[in-house]
Amino acid sequence: MSYPPPAYGPPPGQQPYGAAPQNGLGLTSMILGIVSIPTACCPYIGGVLGIIGLVFGFLGKKKVDSGLANNRGIAIAGIVTSAVGIAIAILFIILSVALQDFDVQKWVEDQQNA
Repeated sequence: MSYPPPAYGPPPGQQPYGAAPQNGLGLTSMILGIVSIPTACCPYIGGVLGIIGLVFGFLGKKKVDSGLANNRGIAIAGIVTSAVGIAIAILFIILSVALQDFDVQKWVEDQQNA
């Protein structure tokens, strides 16, 4: 009983890939920054999300600078959107404190009587 000749062996292995980039912080920063903008009008939610997004953005940019991640643009977008969310939240807080005693009805009546 004869056996067929052995088949070819498996193809030679590919070179091992490097470690996968750690892009999670930059992406999380951008998501939190985008969410912080429309939620800035809610009491303090937008500001807190913006601050967390800003921290994640700087940490993500630090990972890009050290070569562990490759999403510099996304990390910068997270920093920018988080800063915008924080600015809008601060603006809403200032306006709510400044206009706390503002009576719209009285102002309209004064404008009509003037």
